[in-house]
Amino acid sequence: MRGVVFAGDRRAEVRDFPTPDPGPDEVRVQLKVASICGSDMHTYRKGREDLLAYRKVSGGSPDTISGHEATGVVDAVGSKVSRLKPGDRVTVFLHCGCGHCGACRGGDVTLCPERGAYGVVRDGSSADFILAPERDCMSIPDALDFKRAVIISCAGGTAYQSINRLKVSGADTVAIFGLGPVGLCAVIMAAARGASVIGVDVVPDRVELARKVGAFEGIDASRNDPVKTIQDLTGGKGMDAGADYSGNSNGQEAMVAAAAKGARLAIVGIGDSFSVDTMQIISKQLTLMGSWIFNRGQHDEIVDFVLKKDLPMESLITHRFSIEQAPEAYECFDSGKTGKIIFTWEGAGQ
Repeated sequence: MRGVVFAGDRRAEVRDFPTPDPGPDEVRVQLKVASICGSDMHTYRKGREDLLAYRKVSGGSPDTISGHEATGVVDAVGSKVSRLKPGDRVTVFLHCGCGHCGACRGGDVTLCPERGAYGVVRDGSSADFILAPERDCMSIPDALDFKRAVIISCAGGTAYQSINRLKVSGADTVAIFGLGPVGLCAVIMAAARGASVIGVDVVPDRVELARKVGAFEGIDASRNDPVKTIQDLTGGKGMDAGADYSGNSNGQEAMVAAAAKGARLAIVGIGDSFSVDTMQIISKQLTLMGSWIFNRGQHDEIVDFVLKKDLPMESLITHRFSIEQAPEAYECFDSGKTGKIIFTWEGAGQ
């Protein structure tokens, strides 16, 4: 089978690997659609020595296959697998845990003390096949095509979790800072809850895409002051809820400054640290929280929300590549000017 390996210094290589056989409790999934995540780029951009050190510390290897956003069809199952069978449509949860602790039993693998990620500690989704424990494989209903399913598998699920934690409703004006794939998913999710959504980014193409998928206004922060613009759009009040998906300290600080009294705010994007004016937090009585990815147990809830609202998650896809074109795909995504980039295999339209 073919798999994509990071070689350091922004190099992705397509290599041949033996097709793996599933262990007793494992499932082998033949990929139909996989996608690139912004967090993949942290590893892609590392220098060779830093990459090798990171792989060693994290428990992976120099040849670990990249990626953690996988959808496909069960191809083979181990002897102890009881729930899934060949031909079943599944997505693979992006993090793996011990399977035994309270967090894992409750579906919140992100809190497992032994948590790891596909593409880091286990071979990931940028390959023809992926192996996963049965517990990490979540069924996809026939009504959900693989393209929408792969977006839900990470970006959409992460956005859903943060918008849900912010308790966004139709009474809110919500500002989304950072309009990469997760931020754009958040625009869709917040608008689907009835909120008035403002999108903020420094890339004009992403600002325009935010307008197309549900934002009533987009702010190009490279040309306009987002704090002043948000205040102008809200009659001087500021936004009721906000989330930063950029990981950029300028965006995070602007979000706090543009918040209305009593606003709820979430930090989602991983990147810079930022300075907080504690007097703003106190005097405006802000709620500031962190939000990461979603819980495995929320998958069916997210799928139901997307299907009931008929959310156009696939509209975020701007580029499609075959797995052989992985070097070009990662270089394209590294430009910071794309929406979601996917890899597709035969049968991806089903």
